[in-house]
Amino acid sequence: MAKKKRKKGNILKNILLIFVILTLMLSAAAIGAVIKIVSEVPEIDVNILDNLKQSIEFYDKDGNPIANLHSGENRKIVTIKQIPKHMQYAYISIEDERFYKHHGVDIKRVFGAILANIKSGSKSQGGSTITQQLVRNYALTQKKSYVRKIQEMYLAIQIERKLSKDQILEAYLNTIYLGPNIYGVQEASRYYFDKNVEDVTIAEAAFIAAITQNPGIYNPYSKKNKENPDNYLSRQRIVLKKMFENGYISEAEYQNALNEDIVASLNKEKTKLTGNYSKYHWFIEAALDEIAEDFAKKYDMDEKDAKQKLKDGGYKVYLTIDTKLQEKAQEIIDNNKFYKGIPVKINKEKLKQNENAKPNPQAAAVVMDLNGEVRAIIGGRGLSAGSFNYAAGENAKMPPGSSIKPLTVYTPAIENKVVTPSTIINDSRDDAEAIEIYNKINKNWFPNNYDKRCVGPVTVRYALEQSKNTIATKILYRLGLDTSYNYATKKFGLSTIVKADKAYAALGLGQLTLGARPIEMAAAYTAFANNGIISSPILYTKVEDRNGSIVLEKSTTQRRAISGDTAFIMNQLLQSVVKNGLAKSADLGAMPTGGKTGTTENNLDGWFVGFTPYYTCAVWVGSTREPEVSYIKVSSLNVTPIWKAIMLEAHRGLPIRQFSKPDGVVEATICAESGKLATETCPYKYVEYYLSGTEPTEYCDIHLLPNPVPNDEQNTENNGVTDEEITNEEINNNETTNDGNTEQDQTEGNEQNNENNQENSNNIPPTR
Repeated sequence: MAKKKRKKGNILKNILLIFVILTLMLSAAAIGAVIKIVSEVPEIDVNILDNLKQSIEFYDKDGNPIANLHSGENRKIVTIKQIPKHMQYAYISIEDERFYKHHGVDIKRVFGAILANIKSGSKSQGGSTITQQLVRNYALTQKKSYVRKIQEMYLAIQIERKLSKDQILEAYLNTIYLGPNIYGVQEASRYYFDKNVEDVTIAEAAFIAAITQNPGIYNPYSKKNKENPDNYLSRQRIVLKKMFENGYISEAEYQNALNEDIVASLNKEKTKLTGNYSKYHWFIEAALDEIAEDFAKKYDMDEKDAKQKLKDGGYKVYLTIDTKLQEKAQEIIDNNKFYKGIPVKINKEKLKQNENAKPNPQAAAVVMDLNGEVRAIIGGRGLSAGSFNYAAGENAKMPPGSSIKPLTVYTPAIENKVVTPSTIINDSRDDAEAIEIYNKINKNWFPNNYDKRCVGPVTVRYALEQSKNTIATKILYRLGLDTSYNYATKKFGLSTIVKADKAYAALGLGQLTLGARPIEMAAAYTAFANNGIISSPILYTKVEDRNGSIVLEKSTTQRRAISGDTAFIMNQLLQSVVKNGLAKSADLGAMPTGGKTGTTENNLDGWFVGFTPYYTCAVWVGSTREPEVSYIKVSSLNVTPIWKAIMLEAHRGLPIRQFSKPDGVVEATICAESGKLATETCPYKYVEYYLSGTEPTEYCDIHLLPNPVPNDEQNTENNGVTDEEITNEEINNNETTNDGNTEQDQTEGNEQNNENNQENSNNIPPTR
């Protein structure tokens, strides 16, 4: 009997021993597993906020925030002091009631979650504290597993040892996901209530805290929740109740919050700064390219990396944009009324392949002030963010046509005293000079005028007004291609002109190899309105990092391109183009306005580049040059109304200014027909401007005092018409060459007659 008892006792001892050994082994294995899991935990930088992705913010010329841009996480970091206490308490109440009592892990909540999971047979109850959630959001994956949970708990304890509760809460409230690309309570406040976080009410704070559990399910803008707001309001009420039970709000505050109409408070349009990006994307994208280039140069890094760092780094960019002008200019460019009547050429073969294809007139505009600060960039019409920017894109190069003539022909010729504004040149394709030029350039080219008409000897002023290609070529021939090329590239800074453009068609008519950029053309024309000083275009003035330190500053670079005297004379000549020439529809009335039209071969492009005492503006209209079914046929007459509409907006409320004549410019009253000093008998005379020493010294030899002859002989010679009447008759005959067409018809067949009308509307009549 005793033996049996001893044997039974030994068995129990052995079982107990085995159990202890197994327990120790399992414990050792568990400890080993935990050690292994913990050893694989990634190191966590306690400077959490410094490492968070944060949206780049853009401000307008007056320092007002206008847009955010992000690369996946739309976030604006705020300090704990900026986050109202009721927002903090809302999160603590619903997410972690014992936040201020535990050290990273709430043991009571962990065991509660384990029991709940055992009962339900799932892992749905996490029991994570705010500190654990911060660790998960910042350093771990969102995948539910016991391995991640162990790592999460370990890191939470480490974080609690290194950061204060306020630091942890601040980091948490800036990292949480709260909607479509919305991270942190600041962007959530903007997105849902169109206000900053410091301005949200108790009810609104409870709503934001409520949706944290699942922003997709509780999204108030979803169709389901719009139909039944109680889907998310019920959880908001739970948060409010918790806040009241925990003593964070009074009973009166609780009742007021319950009665607040959250549905009415919601930002129905979901207007947020990120949404504004689409309104200003042409400007912002161009500015970001410029900033990335400058950032990369200053900090010796790759430009692509610089742009990504800017997008994710929470930088503040102060742009030169005038948002009102940007919006108005886009409306004008998009308005179909400016494109009515533009002829279209159809490729019938391609039309068969694509019956839905439609002609696509494109347009672009740039407005900058005379200091080089760009106020508006319109890169196209009907195009979304990321599309090709026809105004300021690096590859936005379109043939400028005659709009280049002031830069390559008239300015250098006047400054180098090759011609004066009253120099008479023969508008002819078969005179001695034309033949000489034709022979000089291998007998293969001499241009025609746009209307295929020549009117004989005219002044340089008139030739510019009427955009005479024949005379521009003759002036360029006298000037020399080298001088013209030097002015275009070095003085006026046209970067797109290449060596192959050192040719008559390129420099004289704008048929450039690559084309010209509207933003560079607008900058070049600042010389005519700014006493010969060119200001390089800038799109931003400074960039600050998230701490407010300036990391980039930019101011315009100004340099003298031409003399102030030459600039004033060109200013007056280009004003004449608007008052008397082909650009009458760009006239701004009392505000001095000058500029030059441009139309390219086959009418694929129309330009107008002009200036006032305040701004320069370049507008282009044309085809996209893609292999489309059709292309647009335009003229400068399609462009000037757009230019005028934009500039009227730019000058709204501005006082009239005048350009001042420099001391080095002299005046003389000349005869419009001879280009010499006018006499009493000259029927058409006006005041012309000259560089000192280039003014005419001879008097008109066309309108001489008549020799005394018998009346009968005089009447016989003139067929009974006086000298003045003969002149008037010639003019009247010229005015009747339009077959009664007096309107500026923009169709191809009537374009020649329109140009005739423009000629005859000139206050300075053409000479014969």
